[in-house]
Amino acid sequence: MTFQEVLAQVITWLEHDKRLSYRALQRQFDLDEAYLDDLKFELLEVKQLAVDQDGKMLVWTGDNAPATPPAAPPASPQDREPLAYTPPHLAEKILTSRSALEGERKQVTVLFADLTGSTELIRDLDPEAAQTLLDPALQRMMDAVHRFEGTVNPVLPIGALDFPS
Repeated sequence: MTFQEVLAQVITWLEHDKRLSYRALQRQFDLDEAYLDDLKFELLEVKQLAVDQDGKMLVWTGDNAPATPPAAPPASPQDREPLAYTPPHLAEKILTSRSALEGERKQVTVLFADLTGSTELIRDLDPEAAQTLLDPALQRMMDAVHRFEGTVNPVLPIGALDFPS
């Protein structure tokens, strides 16, 4: 598993549980101290999605909602609302400038991406395994869009668009 894949899983877990001990992270992902330090740096300094508490755990700060556990496990990228897959700093920028943007005409660039051969690749997999296989590619595409302060809307599941033959 790549560093980015581990990081994505840690972010999902942390966002869901709101608090994660460093010991749990080391146990779950079999991390050494250097790897854990790299993850902490990425979450605390680079992405600023969490804060360190007493050198023992990460506490989620990616959203300012109260720490209430969700009723269901985290949704797949295809099922989440746009705010759920828009980085917090971009969501805040969009929301604070909403009134200035309403009614404004802009030239936009639209990215349509299709994972060629993905249907054949996941044909015999159960949905969870298919999602696990395809999510890293979707995450990389969303990261590229976010790097240029773009928004992702919508992410459609495989087969959602039926084109005529």
